[in-house]
Amino acid sequence: MEYQYIEHLESFVEKIDRYLHEDANQILVDYTASKYSIWNSEEFLKANNNLLSALSRKANVYAIFTANTNSENYCLRYIGKTTKKLARQRIRNHLFKKSKKTGSKLNKVTDHIQSGGKIKISWVGIEPESLRNYVEEELIRNHKGATWNRENAKKHRQ
Repeated sequence: MEYQYIEHLESFVEKIDRYLHEDANQILVDYTASKYSIWNSEEFLKANNNLLSALSRKANVYAIFTANTNSENYCLRYIGKTTKKLARQRIRNHLFKKSKKTGSKLNKVTDHIQSGGKIKISWVGIEPESLRNYVEEELIRNHKGATWNRENAKKHRQ
């Protein structure tokens, strides 16, 4: 059976995409608490407590952007989803510290920061929450340059 109002969903995805990309909605992640060569996750967590509090129980689709040293040109690297209930933990796993059991982009983040780069994050809360799955999938499909997403990374390796 085919959904008859797909243009409404597509419009919704476009609206979310614009929101995530607006500079005003992107928050710089603070990694200045210690030297780049030493990954001090506890200091980074303290420095970014306000960021984590702001997205806690609110975010369920998020985007990670990177810029190189001395650049303000941020590029979308990763689009993810979570439940609002787990948002704080999921973002923490990506940006600062993760358990061995969870998959995250922490290795890529660590490499980027230790090379002197910068990271911003933006997020939205979508209702109904189950719609986050569709939105994330469509955003990833629309942004082939988000190479930290495994769906796009495979295509860039070929």
